[in-house]
Amino acid sequence: MRFGISLQALCAALAAAGLGLLIWLGISVALLQGGGSDMVLLRSMQRTGVIVAMTLAVSAALLLRHAGAGRWRPLAAAALGIALAAAGAMLVLLRGQAPDPGWLAVASTVAFLSAVAAVLGLGLTLAARGRDGWRPQMVTPNLLAYALLSGAALLFALIAWKWPGGSELAVPAPSLIMLLLVTAALKLLYWFENGGLHARIGDLDPRDTLRRRALVLAVLVLAPLALAAVLVLWPQSLPRLGWGLIAALILAGGTLEQSLLAREGGWSPQGAI
Repeated sequence: MRFGISLQALCAALAAAGLGLLIWLGISVALLQGGGSDMVLLRSMQRTGVIVAMTLAVSAALLLRHAGAGRWRPLAAAALGIALAAAGAMLVLLRGQAPDPGWLAVASTVAFLSAVAAVLGLGLTLAARGRDGWRPQMVTPNLLAYALLSGAALLFALIAWKWPGGSELAVPAPSLIMLLLVTAALKLLYWFENGGLHARIGDLDPRDTLRRRALVLAVLVLAPLALAAVLVLWPQSLPRLGWGLIAALILAGGTLEQSLLAREGGWSPQGAI
């Protein structure tokens, strides 16, 4: 089964993940202020997270470049620019010895609000490109759910990598499980609005559609769900490796999802591999 992964699908998945990570970082930086030893470790993780988020979010620019004209494209581009500028301000402030809590709160708040707007703008831009007869109402909620899920997975992987200790690294697993279940529910709702799991999509017969959608669900939700359950039941079972695998699976699942979305929406993936 040749999935037809395109550069645009990869950019969409990475951009949403980067913006999702920026959303969670913006919230955490705005809420967590202080100067204790734990905060020093936290600041190091936050700086690394902002760099990763900005690097991934930049790929949204390539996605928007090939998105064509549309009323939502300028909104997405403006929100993306504001989010990157606010993230840059966060990074500068976090590099200081004693960052001003007021300015840090302002920068982080602008960052996460504009990141949310950028994800919504990207989703609306993708939904507007669809073929006749396609029902894109759930595209934007699905992209936001994926952004929050992948951003959380990246954040938890960064915490596991940068934070000392072991068993406490499994604490975020129930939160990730909740995000996985919400993502699965929204994805199933989108599929059932577009012909169900056995829908005929372009040149794909119903059996091929079922296999592709099942693969997306397995990689994006079921495999990370199993790993998160292992971390809940056995907190000492390699939490750092576990979080890294979860993040990698969700990013891979998001790329497969965006590639299938291109077929469902009726636009051909460019540079498919």
